[in-house]
Amino acid sequence: MKIVSWNIGNFIFVKNPLGRKNYSFHLPDLPQVVELVKNEQADVVFLQEIHTESDSEKVFIEFPEFKFKTIVYNTSRFSKSIFMSKYVIEHIHHTESDDYIINGVTFFPIHLYAFSPKRRLAQCERLYQDLQHSKSVILGDTNLWIYNKLFISATDKKTYNMLISGHKDVLFDLGATCRFFLSLDKLFVTNDIKCNNAKIVKHKIGYIDHYLISCEINIK
Repeated sequence: MKIVSWNIGNFIFVKNPLGRKNYSFHLPDLPQVVELVKNEQADVVFLQEIHTESDSEKVFIEFPEFKFKTIVYNTSRFSKSIFMSKYVIEHIHHTESDDYIINGVTFFPIHLYAFSPKRRLAQCERLYQDLQHSKSVILGDTNLWIYNKLFISATDKKTYNMLISGHKDVLFDLGATCRFFLSLDKLFVTNDIKCNNAKIVKHKIGYIDHYLISCEINIK
């Protein structure tokens, strides 16, 4: 099963600073986003920082091959995230995360708060209440400020250590996941999941500041 996660929000506000909508996905980038995601031939896709439900529906239309498509509501009030799967899933709502069980693997899609390490830690603590430590995947934009394996905030290091207490960071040795040289985006898997071909696709599209991340997992 191949997994893709990508924060497709952008910094178009540097060109047009008026309106908070400019902090999120820029619809003219959609054809390039679709092309890059489809090139990965993924089975599960998690996309973050889409401004409106209407924009989410426009993204959904481009992926008719996915059987399950939903908006994830564990993000800030300024943006949405979407989760898509080619497999039938079981959807469970918990305290901090909408969970999706696919072929016996529990997926926890996350988009932690961008502007406060303490708030990120609180989110992670709530997530941890629901966290399964057997065949599970945590994926998305953690917003943990990690530069060259160094933590800019001690609180972010505490949050990271909590996330890896039952999981491994499959992107740990691969470097930055955004244009600002930080390893913000993560794919964590439990030790009972074999992960192959983890990668960061450093393809720049418009003002999108994050890169696509992906890996393949063996769920047998």
